[in-house]
Amino acid sequence: MESAAEEDAELWAGYPAVVLTGPRNGRPWRQPKFAPLLVRRVEIVQDEGEVRLKPYGPVQPHPQLALDWLGEEEANQLIDTFQPSWHRGQHDRMAVEVRNLLTQEFELPCVQELRPDQLADRIDVRTPGHGARNTAVLFAARPQTGFTKGLLKDFANIAEQADQIGRTALGALAPDASRRARSHAHTTPEPANLVTPLPCNEAQTAVLRSAMTRRLTVATGPPGTGKSQLVANLVATAIAAGQTVLVASTNNDAVDEVWRRCDKLVPGSVVRTGSARKSGKSNAEHEAAALHALRTGPEPTTTVATASMANALAADRLAEVRQGLAHLAETEARLRRAGEARAHHAQQLTSTVTELEDLLSGTPRPRELENKARRLAHARFLGSWRRSRFLRTTGLKGYAGDPAAGCLALAGFAAAEADWRDGHQQAAAVDDTALTRTLHDAESTVQDASRTLLATTVQAAAWAGRRRILDLLTARDGKRSDWPQMRRVLGRSNGSTDTPAVAGWAVTSLSARRFPLSPALFDLVVVDEASQCAIPHVLPLLFRAQRALVIGDPMQLTHITRTSPHREALIRRGTGLRSDWLEKHHLAYRRHSAFHAAEQSAGGTLLLDEHFRCHPHIAGISNEFFYDGGLTVLTDTRGRPALPHRPAVIWTNVTGRAARPPFGGSWVNEDEIRKVQDSVRYLLEQLPPEATVGVVTPFTAQAETLRKRLQPYDEERLRIGTVHTFQGGERDVMVFSLVAGEGMHPGAVEWIGGQLNLWNVAITRARGHLIVVGDKELWRKRGGVGAALLEAAERNGVPLGGGGEDVLLKRLYRILSRTEEATVTLGETVHGHPVDALVGGAGATAPRAVLLDRGVDADADAARHLRLMLHRRNLLGSEDGEVEAVRWPAWRLYETDEQRG
Repeated sequence: MESAAEEDAELWAGYPAVVLTGPRNGRPWRQPKFAPLLVRRVEIVQDEGEVRLKPYGPVQPHPQLALDWLGEEEANQLIDTFQPSWHRGQHDRMAVEVRNLLTQEFELPCVQELRPDQLADRIDVRTPGHGARNTAVLFAARPQTGFTKGLLKDFANIAEQADQIGRTALGALAPDASRRARSHAHTTPEPANLVTPLPCNEAQTAVLRSAMTRRLTVATGPPGTGKSQLVANLVATAIAAGQTVLVASTNNDAVDEVWRRCDKLVPGSVVRTGSARKSGKSNAEHEAAALHALRTGPEPTTTVATASMANALAADRLAEVRQGLAHLAETEARLRRAGEARAHHAQQLTSTVTELEDLLSGTPRPRELENKARRLAHARFLGSWRRSRFLRTTGLKGYAGDPAAGCLALAGFAAAEADWRDGHQQAAAVDDTALTRTLHDAESTVQDASRTLLATTVQAAAWAGRRRILDLLTARDGKRSDWPQMRRVLGRSNGSTDTPAVAGWAVTSLSARRFPLSPALFDLVVVDEASQCAIPHVLPLLFRAQRALVIGDPMQLTHITRTSPHREALIRRGTGLRSDWLEKHHLAYRRHSAFHAAEQSAGGTLLLDEHFRCHPHIAGISNEFFYDGGLTVLTDTRGRPALPHRPAVIWTNVTGRAARPPFGGSWVNEDEIRKVQDSVRYLLEQLPPEATVGVVTPFTAQAETLRKRLQPYDEERLRIGTVHTFQGGERDVMVFSLVAGEGMHPGAVEWIGGQLNLWNVAITRARGHLIVVGDKELWRKRGGVGAALLEAAERNGVPLGGGGEDVLLKRLYRILSRTEEATVTLGETVHGHPVDALVGGAGATAPRAVLLDRGVDADADAARHLRLMLHRRNLLGSEDGEVEAVRWPAWRLYETDEQRG
């Protein structure tokens, strides 16, 4: 106990001692091991001159014993849900409950009778076999703070500079509402132009503009929506604006993804730094190599001013093209409304649009006719006679209704006819192929100009700051801190703000002390995969940031915490923080990630809403289940490796038995393992050599067994792991082994079904095919995501039927069917995307997809609407370009030619 006090260790009591002589059903170890089944914190207290141990806190299963014997998934669930029912002195009840826990959850026997009131004085290790001994133990748990030493130092230093928090992005999380509001009110002037060397849609543009101006921006990046692409464009924009930018995350893979993407665009645009790695080149070596390459790089071949002007002109041209798209989309929407109005008023006049159009053909100004008809509709002196005479002279001799109503209907038709004439000529002359080419050329020009500007800016800064870079390289090899040299490289020396020599950096959050702890050291810090970041890990990053972009997805994997609820409560009480206050601001350590805290502070999040990764039938499941249908799926499936004539979602029914593996841990299902082996063998034989396959499962033991069985296959083509190892990855075909079956504890099945984030990640790793291996009836009865996947597989890609009558679709079908020998089918899909109609026959070489453009909604972005319609049209065409899909604007359904047949 004295040693524990000296080392600031925690004292724990445990009962009963569980002895393990080897892995489950495996060969015994040389020496047995033991751990207490249940543990509880104790503290040393003085009571009437005597030292004794006082228990406090909850009773909980021993975390490591549960992890080793039950597996990570079931252990976490048991630790979170275990609640003892006995009270002080109820030894018999305690013994019964402990025995049930041992035999039912851990499947271990009681070697000695459990009698908590009559403990054995030593642990019996001579009796063979696993099981519990009637012995209690006391042990010390020493704090493991090695990996957070730097973090703790940062906290201490931030506390010394608390008055500076308000001028950093950390101020946006301030407890005081007024200070938080002042932080959010801070804005930075927007750069003249965004710099986007990679494609950039409207939602991404909104995030870029916000991140370049606002203190704190929060964005949600669902799978396949171009999150890394967005961050690369933001890095380019910041660097081109002469600003410093740091990309950080707790996830090494997330940092590496952005770093590699930026380095591929312009080498040295982002320098990867940080700590050493278990394998491969260390991050410190990456930093040294990048700095050396920048210092010795050539002088740019053009000036930054020239490259900036070229980028500005390209941006102006793209804006001009977008304005043209918006004008056309609005014109088509007005034409549709005019067409609907003409048809409606013609029906009121018991006539046809064609007949009325012929009557008005000699009227050059329909507005004048409209005004006269409206005046007569309300005329009082000889009103009825004048209205009837007017209708007859106009040519409506057959109209037998109320003359006033007739005049109003004629006025409405004349107004609609005027709108129709105003826009018809422009809309009728549109060539979608030429329009698509113009947009594509403008976007490509912006990307090329942005890439040139980024490269020129990086080279020019390194050339001008090569002495500062050399000083940093020299200081890195010394024994003293290189923070002064790092400040000079960042242009932050002695309180001045100079042009940075190296503006872009990437690091993990726990290596943030590679950089000095100066307030607003970086103009911009990007916290990537923030949903996996614990709140404490990002606080020093936000202090180093003038502005911050926090981007993640709460519907993917969450942050991992080893802190128990009770320990969190103790810390909370010790620091005087109320749980309701932490919940209100989404700052509770266990429940909330850095993303949640930032989202709550910012008052919302910007959604990246266009998906490009998964086959539409796969993406549709994730979209509806996890994102409320908020994503637009634009995946181009043409030319991708795929199984011919097989649906995107396939369910392979296996009614296997789940069991604990021989080596202990979580669950395995041998029947599913054999089926997965067969599936992998088939896939690698049938798919092209460049195709990749992944095998994913919720349980570590299943993944480990599959990895051993499938070891002979090429690791580049085949990747196997749990869902956690696949976050951020993707494969042409994913095999998803669910494991659940007869023999599995109900709690484990419940755990799988309730892990919605894991389902989402597993589903969205698949580009072309998702093959689910599991028990159909089990998951059909359970409902949830499993049942949705089963339904999608059984539907075989056939779209669900629509609801009520679709007037526009009926008109389209009538028009298309009038062509001789034409075959028109509805409810089809082409390349995975739904089409409004598929037209074959009449000499066509292949069926042609028809996409009905219903027009832009009143409050929607008109340019985006038409861009998406043109993009969808392209996705529906043949891969060789010989057969193009047809975009059919809704206004064309109301042309008089259709009514004449």
